[in-house]
Amino acid sequence: MKEKVIVSDFDGTITKKDTLYAFLLENAPNNEVNRIGQEWEIGNINSQECIIQEFNLIPNINEEMINRFIDKIELDEGFIYFNKQRIKANIDFVIVSDGLDYFINKILDKYNLNNFEVITNHAEFKKGKFEITFPNNSNSCKINAGTCKCKAIENLKKNYKTIYYCGDGVSDYCVANKADKTFAKSKLAKYCAKNNIAYKEFSNFKDIWDELNYVLL
Repeated sequence: MKEKVIVSDFDGTITKKDTLYAFLLENAPNNEVNRIGQEWEIGNINSQECIIQEFNLIPNINEEMINRFIDKIELDEGFIYFNKQRIKANIDFVIVSDGLDYFINKILDKYNLNNFEVITNHAEFKKGKFEITFPNNSNSCKINAGTCKCKAIENLKKNYKTIYYCGDGVSDYCVANKADKTFAKSKLAKYCAKNNIAYKEFSNFKDIWDELNYVLL
């Protein structure tokens, strides 16, 4: 069993903004995107239904549309530094996201990042549509997420003694108290504060590394 692993959400945590939401806002009726998103946030639909309904709003997706969008996506300003430091320290890193591997992989390729595991939903682009499947869901998931982050953390606990988690949004709520230490910002930080869940607030990944540097090394 290894000593430790750092686990992170992707959209809005590693990237500066929620990439799927931004893509949908650029290419689908905003009022419908927001309506479906609100239905998910209040629990009327699960994340699987949410992402499928949202992408169904776009009648015809093309590669040029996707590539033009990916070109504009920026990573958290401290992530490249963080990734170099954790590699030097020989610490494993895993992305756990309720987004889509198609977008995540393209963004990571853009920055030549390929030295960690990605656990997320699967999307295949065919004839102007995304065919979306959920290989990392769980029948026991209380919120029926596309990617059950709690299941991912439980599986990682079989191989690591200590787990550090980084997140920013609603999809991170259920897993915030499952890690040994949680780093939070935005909606997740507010959720943790409201629900008395111990967390460390951060603004970028350099903050996270500076904090962990005292603990890990």
